[in-house]
Amino acid sequence: MAVGGIGELVGATNRVMPRLDCIANNISNMGTSGYKADMLYYLKEKDVSSGGAGVKATPLMVVDFSQGSLVATGNPLDIAVKGEGFFVVRTKNGEAYTRKGNFTLNKKSEVVTQDGDLLVGESGKITLNGNNVIVSENGEVSVDGNRVGKLRIVKFAKPSLLVRDGNGLFSDPGGAGLEVEDEPDVQAGFLELSNVQSIREMVEMINIQRTVEVYQKGIQTINEQDKLSTSRVGRVG
Repeated sequence: MAVGGIGELVGATNRVMPRLDCIANNISNMGTSGYKADMLYYLKEKDVSSGGAGVKATPLMVVDFSQGSLVATGNPLDIAVKGEGFFVVRTKNGEAYTRKGNFTLNKKSEVVTQDGDLLVGESGKITLNGNNVIVSENGEVSVDGNRVGKLRIVKFAKPSLLVRDGNGLFSDPGGAGLEVEDEPDVQAGFLELSNVQSIREMVEMINIQRTVEVYQKGIQTINEQDKLSTSRVGRVG
């Protein structure tokens, strides 16, 4: 019974540690523009390996795509998408999608991400040769009064199927339901903040840390009881 108790406590500890890692990652990205928080759940399913008699907990990572707050920067290359849309960027692995709108220019005056990936417009890359850059609410881009392109904003029927690629990028392995946003709503001179709810994450982290401490003390207590029982049996023998 003692061994079973340890097994249950170890299993419970193994389940909460990934949640702790998830929360820690969210907290570390609170200052990352456009970051979308991860949420880790466990689905209880029948354990086929045990003939269906047992139950196993399967981890499920879900991205919270809700909108973060907007903050004014005054930089025309800082652009925020309102609603469900994503910017499209061209990476070495193909197209990717992001809410991280702190763009800049490369040596060719092309609009790129901070990592150098090209921002994709409706007609391809967007080049800004001039001084007065204006991005309208519908994504039209003009320089010194001349239209130079329009942002390509897309949305997904099933955003839960997108895969996080790091650096604020997501990819569609197929099935997410890519759609062009016909009426995009963007705001230049603003950045979308992370949607991480700091207080909730901190409270959850403290609760999980306390839970882990309880589990570890339980494991330690059972081990000590086992050692004591073994010692007594040895003396009686």
